[in-house]
Amino acid sequence: MTTIVDNFELDLSATGGQAGTITEPSLASSGKRIIVTGNWFCSRSTTGGKTWKFIDPYTELPPVDAGFCCDQLIHYCKSRRLWIWLLQFSANSNGNIIRVAVSSSGKPGTWTWWDTRPQDIEENWDHVWLDYPDMAETDANLLLSFNVYSTTSNRWQKAVVLRLPLDQLNAREKLTREAWSTTGFGSLRFARGEGSTAIFASLSTSRPSLEIFRWPDSESDVSQVSVPVTPWSNGPYTSSTDATSAWMNRLDDRITGGWSSDGVLGFAWTTSADALHPFPYVRVARVDGTTNERIDEPDLWNSDRAWAYPAISPNQRGDVGIVAFCGAGGRHPTLGVGRLDPSTGLWNMTLGAASTHPPAARAWGDYLDIQADPRRTTYWMASGFTLRGGGERGNILPRVLIFKP
Repeated sequence: MTTIVDNFELDLSATGGQAGTITEPSLASSGKRIIVTGNWFCSRSTTGGKTWKFIDPYTELPPVDAGFCCDQLIHYCKSRRLWIWLLQFSANSNGNIIRVAVSSSGKPGTWTWWDTRPQDIEENWDHVWLDYPDMAETDANLLLSFNVYSTTSNRWQKAVVLRLPLDQLNAREKLTREAWSTTGFGSLRFARGEGSTAIFASLSTSRPSLEIFRWPDSESDVSQVSVPVTPWSNGPYTSSTDATSAWMNRLDDRITGGWSSDGVLGFAWTTSADALHPFPYVRVARVDGTTNERIDEPDLWNSDRAWAYPAISPNQRGDVGIVAFCGAGGRHPTLGVGRLDPSTGLWNMTLGAASTHPPAARAWGDYLDIQADPRRTTYWMASGFTLRGGGERGNILPRVLIFKP
């Protein structure tokens, strides 16, 4: 049985009242020090999650161009003892800025940062902006991925992955940016647990397949393999006869979870109900990391509730853990955590905090976060959020869950 050890709440003072129902919480920890970011707040704990102090992402770093916008990611690089904070800035007619900031302590006032515009990636990338970030590290590099949109039509143009040397970030030097982009696949998601090779994936829009990309630290080229998977459906996710399904109004089938552990790759996304699954559920595909053959599809589903927005990571021992939302069927959005039992292909889930209300804005998401607990070999740390006492922004409670097998 999966056991939740701690369930910490970030109240209004911890978020400055700046949390939204599309919270997109990101989490990093070096031990007792934890930082959580989300739309539109940052909060830091030095007590292992017992107490929190608000950091305003609008004012902690100097404004530039159209100013801070929304999406953030936080990461702790253990090998360099370096906190890494990514902030997405608002777009104007020329594009937007992505800021990467680093600190050795994570304390306010200690950050060094670099700004990247689309034109810094490719000179001819005019009138486009970067959105929907993901972040991972390999032995030598920090990897960032984005979708690229037109500033005039807001239509998707391509996806891009940036590679930044960790040693340059650690030394606070001028950055060498390497980039790879594709116009065929979007919303790229990294696999957690990488070593010397960045592994990321997307879903094919022309055939039921998982597209897996690899970018070794020692190489400049990115390889790609297609892995056939069982067909799935991208919507509808809500039901006109179930008011408690409205939180899934913005759902789509982008990959939101990935991992690499013990020679196995896995990726997860949300798919709508079908003949075998009466509610939306989480499709999971496991792939042999050597042969690129599909192993199985240990999906997360229930006959009486929906599952959505999965994030997945191995713990230090290599066990695969998950955090996701469940709801509908009379349930408001509820956080669930669990682990994959490789002997049965089933997810051993435990429910955490439940929302008391649906979101008034009928909006939720777009991603959660999970990582290995840095202090305990078999534990995980996950970020999430719930609504308590109402359905408005002021009722959002970001959360940190610590759990074990």
